[in-house]
Amino acid sequence: MMTSSRPDHYALAETLRLRVLEGSGETDPAVRQRTAARAAGGPPIEAPYDDLARQIGESASGTTDAQVADVLVAARSEKAAFELIAAAATGAALLRWERAIKALEEARHASA
Repeated sequence: MMTSSRPDHYALAETLRLRVLEGSGETDPAVRQRTAARAAGGPPIEAPYDDLARQIGESASGTTDAQVADVLVAARSEKAAFELIAAAATGAALLRWERAIKALEEARHASA
């Protein structure tokens, strides 16, 4: 019997989501989850997290020092600010990954 050495990307994505958005941290998991959802095009959240999460979701390279500084002040520590930035990046990344998987599956079914 042959076994696959390919990683289970669905399981890896779920592990990432759980650790970043639901795991222990300095910030409330609910705030991290709202931040991730906002970066993935979800509803607005409280300031200043909304502006940063929206920008990360649209184009992380457009994030400004002022946006990060505002989150740092509101979060009250570098670790908390980092957690929220990581949550936004994770939300945006998982959305893009899900879209890519869907496109690949549609292409596979179309060619079958």
